Amino acid sequence: MKMKWKFDILFLLMVLCCSCTEVIDDFSLNTADERIVVDATISPDKAIVILSKTTSYLDATEIPYLSGAQVTISFNDKIVTLTEDSVGHYSKTMDFPTATNYELVVTIGDEHVSARTYMPEPVLWDSASVAVSQYAELIPNKDTTKMLYEVFAYMTDPKSEANYYRVETFINDTLEATETTDDAFFNGQSVQLLTMLYFFDKDDTLTVSMKSIDKAAYEFFNTLALSNSSSAMFSAPDNPKSNLQGNALGRFYAYSIDTLMFTFK
Repeated sequence: MKMKWKFDILFLLMVLCCSCTEVIDDFSLNTADERIVVDATISPDKAIVILSKTTSYLDATEIPYLSGAQVTISFNDKIVTLTEDSVGHYSKTMDFPTATNYELVVTIGDEHVSARTYMPEPVLWDSASVAVSQYAELIPNKDTTKMLYEVFAYMTDPKSEANYYRVETFINDTLEATETTDDAFFNGQSVQLLTMLYFFDKDDTLTVSMKSIDKAAYEFFNTLALSNSSSAMFSAPDNPKSNLQGNALGRFYAYSIDTLMFTFK
């Protein structure tokens, strides 16, 4: 009986394996309608708007930038028209005031896209410290010219209102890390907002920018991070939460900024 039972199980497994082998002759993805993609920012000295359109997942062509659009930014009863510097890239260099609301309007053909954002007052770094790490001798590096450093940066959060921050870390002009946070757990307090342990070479440059942003930008970057990290099987991540009005993807946000820079000698 045991021999027959083992034979039956083996036969069943062979049948299941064979029945699961199937060639799919017609495999296709649904194609969604094309949509405008807006990447728009305003800093205290420049507005930049990059326009493109969505493409098929299987399309390996270059990004289809959109030329010939009318792009305006309104604030304090002023309307500023951006210039197209290159295909799909629009900009305007001027003084943009902080503590100000801004409205973006993009018109291209029959399509109209608009969005609003707020540029907060800048929050400044209080201080920073850079030193060779106490773990430098314990954590070896293949490149013997590099040294392990600890970098700390401190700031004081204003107590009067909710604040939102995006900290960007560049090494030799290459963006290495970003972090978006609000002040829910340190409102009105002095905190260590940057903690960094990294191997630096001689003459490496470290730049740390603290951007003060509004709530809509904070929600966009948070939902973008969630969609990028989604790993659930058989599910597609949601699009990031956008402040754009119209048939478009992307975001429009303003920021004030304070920057720290170090050169390692």
